[in-house]
Amino acid sequence: MAKKNRKNIKINQKIKQYFDGDPFDVGIVRVSTDTLSELFATLGIYDIEHNKESLLKVARMLWSEADGTIRREILDFFIANDTIYPSDKEKKPVIQKEEKLKELLEEFEDITPEEEAALHDAFYTARTKKITPQKIESKLKHIRLTNKRKELELALDGIFDIDDSFEFNASLRFAIYEYHFHKILTLNTPCYEDNYLQETPFEEIKEKIAQDKEKTIVKKQQEIEKFLQSLPKEHTYLTKEEIVQALRVAPPKSATKLIPLKESILFSLIETQLELSSLEIQNKDLLLGVVQTIQLPHSQQTHSYTLELHIELESLLDAIWFEKELDFTHLLLPAKREYEEAFLEQLSHIVDKCREYSALLQLSDEELYPMIYSYLLELIPNSLHISAKVIRKTERIFLYHIQERLIKQQRQALLARTIRDFKNLFPMARSMQRKLTLHIGPTNSGKTYNAMQQLKNADTGYYLAPLRLLALEGYETLQAEGITASLITGEEQIVDEDATHISSTIEMLNFEVDVDVCVIDEVQMIDDSERGWAWANAIIGAPAHEIIMTGSANVKDAIIALAEYLGEELEIIEHTRKTPLTLLEHPTDMKDVKPQSAIIAFSRREVLRLKQQFSRYFDVSVVYGNLSPEVRREEARRFREKETQILIATDAIAMGMNLPIETVLFSKAQKFDGIRERQLLPSEVAQISGRAGRYGISEHGFVGALSKDVLKIVRKNFHKEIPPVTIPFKVMANLEHIKLVSSILEEQSLEEILKFFVKNMEFNGPFRATNLEDMLEASAIVDKYELDIAMKYHLACAPLTLKSEYIVGAFERYIEALVKKESVHYKAPKLHGEFALTSEELLHAEDMVKEISLYLWLSYRFNEYFVDAHKARTYRGVLNKYIERSLQQTSFVQTCKICGAPLPKNSKYAICERCFRKNYTYKRTKAPKTKIKEKEKKLEKRKLKRRELKRD
Repeated sequence: MAKKNRKNIKINQKIKQYFDGDPFDVGIVRVSTDTLSELFATLGIYDIEHNKESLLKVARMLWSEADGTIRREILDFFIANDTIYPSDKEKKPVIQKEEKLKELLEEFEDITPEEEAALHDAFYTARTKKITPQKIESKLKHIRLTNKRKELELALDGIFDIDDSFEFNASLRFAIYEYHFHKILTLNTPCYEDNYLQETPFEEIKEKIAQDKEKTIVKKQQEIEKFLQSLPKEHTYLTKEEIVQALRVAPPKSATKLIPLKESILFSLIETQLELSSLEIQNKDLLLGVVQTIQLPHSQQTHSYTLELHIELESLLDAIWFEKELDFTHLLLPAKREYEEAFLEQLSHIVDKCREYSALLQLSDEELYPMIYSYLLELIPNSLHISAKVIRKTERIFLYHIQERLIKQQRQALLARTIRDFKNLFPMARSMQRKLTLHIGPTNSGKTYNAMQQLKNADTGYYLAPLRLLALEGYETLQAEGITASLITGEEQIVDEDATHISSTIEMLNFEVDVDVCVIDEVQMIDDSERGWAWANAIIGAPAHEIIMTGSANVKDAIIALAEYLGEELEIIEHTRKTPLTLLEHPTDMKDVKPQSAIIAFSRREVLRLKQQFSRYFDVSVVYGNLSPEVRREEARRFREKETQILIATDAIAMGMNLPIETVLFSKAQKFDGIRERQLLPSEVAQISGRAGRYGISEHGFVGALSKDVLKIVRKNFHKEIPPVTIPFKVMANLEHIKLVSSILEEQSLEEILKFFVKNMEFNGPFRATNLEDMLEASAIVDKYELDIAMKYHLACAPLTLKSEYIVGAFERYIEALVKKESVHYKAPKLHGEFALTSEELLHAEDMVKEISLYLWLSYRFNEYFVDAHKARTYRGVLNKYIERSLQQTSFVQTCKICGAPLPKNSKYAICERCFRKNYTYKRTKAPKTKIKEKEKKLEKRKLKRRELKRD
């Protein structure tokens, strides 16, 4: 718009040169009728009367209303004509602004150069014709008055206030009780008119103001002394110290009789009569928050609220200083009555609407009102203000709960149909003619190889792995065969839009993507207490024409039962081990361990302890569950390529890791299963032992132990038949279940919903609700935050290590950011040195990798908030390298878990002797004999705790 205006202005200026400086509307009158007709012909306008009056009217209309293009065409016409249409009026000569101003200023004889400069500045932007002698004279008077004021202010040490009084500071005496002090106050003389200041000589004005200052000081001093003398020795409301302090800190311009008081003093005085929640000074008013209670109609319930009460500050100070009675009743009661009447009126409106909604339920007032209060009062805590939004929300919540009561039977029927017949929760799978194929056999029998061959030959396919490491291996295998594939895990997605195959962890199966073949690996995991639901869901719901399962033989009967429930064809293909497996007759001493052996332990601490021992004789790789998949893979590579001679690992190697292990040696035959320390099960011995003697790498496999006791237990379980997987299968509550149960139970706590699901849900078919201990713990965390039930569910499914305070702390920070809808940036780790010196430093690094896994998992579900996924992956590589370098060290410095002091080499305990004595023993010599037995019992408990620390 600005550019258009500038363009029109330029055209207006140019057209004037053809009209002797006149504007278009004036100059066009002097153009002949023939020229005007020619102009309209040039513009292409023919439908017009060719008399001068009509032509002038249309020309002016075009010039004023048309856009810049028409004006430009008209200007071009006159440029081409090159004719000037002079005016017959006499032109007045143009006088320039500077010349005019100079000419006018010459009329003023007593003007100074400074005043002349000021006048130039004053009229610099004024239009020339607006500059008149009268205006110059008026401005000159103003300039001289301003200068005179400044001189007086400088001479008399003060300033002229906006009311034309003279403001100055003076030191006045205060003598009260035993206190004597001076205080600088700001005072004002009477006002001085502009005419007086202009017409009166400077010295006379100066003397007058000086006299007025003295009079003002004397008057103020007398006023102060009178006020101070009026104060009693024992004030009703204020102590001597409070009075003196108020006088000392009062603002310089305070009125003598209304000295301000601190908010804390006002609060304590008012609180003697009113229950205050807040007090705030706002200009000349005092805003009080007064706690009040209302008896709610048709209920024994009361509601406390905060009433805003405004008190005039000056009247309150007057009452306090002059010891008048402090009575707020005349202010409180009307305000309370008005506030409560407005509340009851709005409440009546809500009740009428809710009574209309609940007409079918025929609720009495004694039922209806408490129901409304249960929703309404939560929306207005400490208040009676019911806004239109609160009314709508209360009615909406009430209506929601009433609807639940009205259609409860229908919802219960819906619950029975959707949850209890579990297979119907997967409509796409039910719509397909599926075939189930089960490959069973021991480890190293080729069952997974055969399944993968079928997957490779299929046009489209899905590979579901139990671990991210195996999903990555499956992805790389498909890629190596020239098959376009995508990788989908909880924390990493490599998606190819043209991919025909997907390799994923089993929990990430998409039940909306149909394929020809779906391979479900390690199907015996259907019996796992924590993750078995994922295998059950995949077998029941995977939308594939053929479901190929691989697993151990003990899962056979369970899969047959599941196929019968589904009513789908099942083919079973049994495999035998390709290499023999021999149990060693004698325990193997540490020095006699041969290369290509794997030493099995069942805790991270034990793995690192064994590594330290075996590092004296061998280069060692280690694998345990807390390591990231990348580090486990690197350690496996070092062992596979013979950069190390032996592998020390937990039972993490028992699933899917293809390693050139010739001998498996158990260091222990017990493991802690999360509840108790127990002996290894036959299935666990078989699964771990099966890692020895890989087909194509070693012709024979051996299984043994490092001690006689351990070998005895391994031998007992080695030849024992593995107990079959039994039904019912554990199934997992999905989001739709959670939403449905939430609505029926009127419950927003995810933890309570999951507890109800586990305890009460019964199913048609071979199913029962899974044990969701970890998810329940995560639910307890997310329930602390105001989130919808769907977001709570997604967060509770996140990969958490709940035993790690570091991971839980990061998880809670992430949730807080989601609640605030803030971006979550990944904070890079701070590492000291090239590798970890202690096992604690290594554990912290492992936790930092898990935090990245958590961050990446959340980034795929809430990508608009978790914005540093690339950075997190980069630092995962940095941390993995740090862990790999740490694991390649021969030993770690063990430190006490309590005080951090170094522990003796190969210490079996997690704390030092000093901390043990300090925290777990007593000095019997100082204990009374009557307490020795009691302390002995406590000592036994502490010994048990010590054993638990040792296990860690």
